[in-house]
Amino acid sequence: MTLLGLVTFTDELRPHLKHTLEQFIQNGINIKVISGDNPQTVAALARQAGLTGDLSFVSGPELTGMSEAEFRQAALENTIFGRITPDQKEPLVEALRVQGHYVAMIGDGVNDVLSLKKADMGIAMESGSSATRSVADMVLLGDSFEALPAAFNEGQRIINGMKDILRLFMTRVLYSTLLIIGISIIDLGFPIEPKHNLLIVFLSVAVPTLALALWSRPGVLSQRSMLREIAHFVIPAAVSIFVLGMFIYVLAFAFATLNTIEMSPENVAAYTTYVGINYDIAGPDHFAIEVATLFAQSALTTFLIWAGLLLVIFVEPPISWFTGGDDLSGDWRPTLIALVMFLVFGLIVVVEPLRSFFELQELGLDGYGLVALITAVWVLILRLAWRANWMERLLDLRVSVSR
Repeated sequence: MTLLGLVTFTDELRPHLKHTLEQFIQNGINIKVISGDNPQTVAALARQAGLTGDLSFVSGPELTGMSEAEFRQAALENTIFGRITPDQKEPLVEALRVQGHYVAMIGDGVNDVLSLKKADMGIAMESGSSATRSVADMVLLGDSFEALPAAFNEGQRIINGMKDILRLFMTRVLYSTLLIIGISIIDLGFPIEPKHNLLIVFLSVAVPTLALALWSRPGVLSQRSMLREIAHFVIPAAVSIFVLGMFIYVLAFAFATLNTIEMSPENVAAYTTYVGINYDIAGPDHFAIEVATLFAQSALTTFLIWAGLLLVIFVEPPISWFTGGDDLSGDWRPTLIALVMFLVFGLIVVVEPLRSFFELQELGLDGYGLVALITAVWVLILRLAWRANWMERLLDLRVSVSR
């Protein structure tokens, strides 16, 4: 017998598949392969495709004999699932979802329909069955996987940017509400003038959030719900700002009341023109209350702007010292934006026409120094509250934030 030739059959990997899988891994996306073939054969192909490390595998018959808890553990710990029957695909997806994972499932056959529907995101091949394409959230044109990393990157970037923006906006809304209620209860006027609110929103929220949206980056998403993650940041920040803001307001009001001197009607009229108050002041007592209110509002506005700008740094921590409310970013650009806004506010305080336009009272060096000291104390308290998980302990919740 003479050997005339040798014919071999092998599975051919798709072009650029290795690079695509590498991008998934770099972005923190765990890859799991579900197949009807022998798990060892599938593991060998996975290594050719670029999956590295200990590719643990399990077979369908082994899964059949497991309890529910063992099944979930196997779904979480293994990478390769071989000899899987169509009926086992959907439970595998469900086992990952109930453990807090966001699951994307790729399939092409009729047997994949149920698992695609069960997944958070079902992805079908263009060459797949019409039933698969009809239930999928996304269809890969030309059966190309290359578009997926870019799509997932953009999704991560959008979600991370949204979380940063919501942290700042929700913190401001909550502490503003608490301050209005708290100061109304003790009957010391209204805490924030419209022009003061304009300054607070523009300097500490509007400009920083625009920058955060532009500079948001993809990254590994937390397994916690977005609400839990945002609440971990917002509630300690807002409550601490409210408590110290109330203290500053009451202290400044008392100081101004005790130190307001008697003035002639002409001087009162000149003062009202300077600060831009458009309503009549009936007498010396009314004048003292208005001066004290404006002084307290100015002190509170200064604290709220400084605290708001520091929150921008806490939202995108450039160094590990600022972590606790959020994970380490290493990006200094938000910090620079906060510094620029701080200088803009300083310019408004120093330039008299600008200070008068925004109805801000000059606090003096002692006043600004005291507000700065209280702000520094607030930073330390808030950092400790985040790192010690005070809110979670109070509410008996679990949380994990990088230090």
